[in-house]
Amino acid sequence: MKPVKTHIVISTVLCLLTLAVLLATRGYLPDRIPMQWGLTGEASSFWPRDAVVFGVPVACVAINLLVSARLAGKGEKRIAMYYLTPAVALVATAVIVFLGTR
Repeated sequence: MKPVKTHIVISTVLCLLTLAVLLATRGYLPDRIPMQWGLTGEASSFWPRDAVVFGVPVACVAINLLVSARLAGKGEKRIAMYYLTPAVALVATAVIVFLGTR
């Protein structure tokens, strides 16, 4: 079994993939990306494109490091727990790109 530090590094690299995805799709994203929708289905909150492209990956990495440190501190033996944050980050990035380009 790999040491916990290896899983933390791998999960952090997976979180950084969100930056690669957002940089690759940056040209297709509008200047203001919808981030919240009302009950009628209309966008009610927008973020600037660069805040999303660079801010989301930074937030994903920070959250991953905090969660991983907490898991390691508790001696978590279930390795999949270290990869939940990157999985959610990549799915959220795909949703942002999908909704931002429609």
